[in-house]
Amino acid sequence: MTYTFTHRTGGETRLRICFLFNAQRHQLLHGISTAFRLARNPCFEVTVMSPSQAHLDYARNLCRKWGEDRIRYVCPRSPILNATWRRVGGVIPPKLLTLAMLAPMLSRFDAIAVPERTSIILKWMGIRSVSFIHLDHGAGDGAAGFDRRIKQFDFVLMAGEKHRARLLKEGLIRVGAHAVVGYPKFEAADAARDPSWTPFPGDIRPIVLYNPHFSNLGSWKCMGESVLREFADQDRYNLIVAPHVRLLDKTVARQRWSKLLSRYEQRPHIYIDPGSDRSIDMTYTMLADVYLGDVSSQVYEFIRIPRPCLFLNPARVDWKDNENFGHWHFGPVLHTTDDLIKQIDAARAGHEEFADRQLEGLRVTFSEEDRPPSERAADAIGWHMTQRYYRAVLQQGWQVHLDSLANAVKGFVQRAAVIMPALVAGWLLHDLIQPSNNAVASNFVDEVVTSYQVLLMRDVMRSQLEVSDFEPDEIHAFTGIAMPSLQKDWQIRDVQVFPSNAGPSVQLLIETAENDKFAIVVMKGVDTPADQIPLLEKRRTEEIAYWEQNGNAIAIVSDSPKLNPLQIASFLVFSW
Repeated sequence: MTYTFTHRTGGETRLRICFLFNAQRHQLLHGISTAFRLARNPCFEVTVMSPSQAHLDYARNLCRKWGEDRIRYVCPRSPILNATWRRVGGVIPPKLLTLAMLAPMLSRFDAIAVPERTSIILKWMGIRSVSFIHLDHGAGDGAAGFDRRIKQFDFVLMAGEKHRARLLKEGLIRVGAHAVVGYPKFEAADAARDPSWTPFPGDIRPIVLYNPHFSNLGSWKCMGESVLREFADQDRYNLIVAPHVRLLDKTVARQRWSKLLSRYEQRPHIYIDPGSDRSIDMTYTMLADVYLGDVSSQVYEFIRIPRPCLFLNPARVDWKDNENFGHWHFGPVLHTTDDLIKQIDAARAGHEEFADRQLEGLRVTFSEEDRPPSERAADAIGWHMTQRYYRAVLQQGWQVHLDSLANAVKGFVQRAAVIMPALVAGWLLHDLIQPSNNAVASNFVDEVVTSYQVLLMRDVMRSQLEVSDFEPDEIHAFTGIAMPSLQKDWQIRDVQVFPSNAGPSVQLLIETAENDKFAIVVMKGVDTPADQIPLLEKRRTEEIAYWEQNGNAIAIVSDSPKLNPLQIASFLVFSW
């Protein structure tokens, strides 16, 4: 694979990444905060592209709320696209036609990030040198969220461990080519909505949100009218009807249901939203007291604050042991709307039975860290793109289009040991850390951690004399292990050489200028799952970056929260 930096700004080379939003506006909220974060990194030029100018205006307004906006906004249009769009009458023109017309423009980017799967067809339209990044949209349980096309993406982001486990089980993601980053939509929705707005000003009655999905498993066609009728005939609850935006996004669908909606929308305690921006920015899921739905992933946004839920199952699906309906364990499941108001009363009274299940569902669905999800997602993309270039450099023997890179990168290849740590700094993917199923890797990492712990013990024991004289040539002569050049401000605290059945090993304990310690452990004749691209693992307190180079297994290990083993590894790979 040939991979090149393609765009220059002010003499510096930056990677060009396009966040393409070629669907309804709700998907924009799953990627715009990540685009904004990535655009603040000077290594990247970020473009937000959509065939809908209204989408771009919405995105631009959101980014302005967060501060300085360095994103480029592009709305490609053509007479053919416009004419087709008018005929279809949707909120966007036909996806495939849009992709076919945009393919030449999109081929000039280094990466394309999308929150849907249709765009992967661009690979079959001839765009093969671009990295395709899948932005998770929604965090539900339905089979649609585990589309087989995800496997074709080069890098996949997801909200939590639930999705990672299932995607791995189904063979749709690869170790080292995905990251759990949390749910960036929470940030975008929080910025977009007006928390003071309500459709029922001055009314203190509890609010029920009816949120039917557009799929065949949704309840709207079979039960929508009966739900409206049940609420029309009572005065104890307010009702918000806010279907998934795709349910009414086409002219035909809106016409089909317009008479039904018009019969109820004038009721003061019923508010119907056929697809405004409030349907996508979590206004209703944050406002309501009770959730009434079917298979929409929005239930996970509702239980961000655990509250009573009810689910409609008109098809009488056998759901209890079906992982596609995991969210139906968060509340009662109804086969009919008979006595619906009484069922809602009972769900409110019995919510305690489901509260712990909701909290556990929230925990496994959305990964939480101190850092915002959009920052984690931007870091993950940054690491993926850096690794991609890094691999190309190694594969091509440093001959990566030197004629075009020489001026743009100012001697990148010659000074990679300086530049690469700067690129990698801050891109430590804690979410890529996962226990290896490979016994060889586990044994190697365990030995590395033990070596580090022994070096630390020797460092504090008065009876153990550390050896701080580091003679790389001597070590190479006796062990056959070549050692790297070290940074001048690193102080060597200890050097140890040990024999083993596989071959000798060399262990260095190093202290940085900031008094943080880490170890370099080199073992000869050991196989690991890593190749020349460092992998990352974590033990209780230690983080270990390891790779193979010159026939040796090499590891960087530290328990200091201020050190980044991957950053150190990136330096050493280029200086070995």
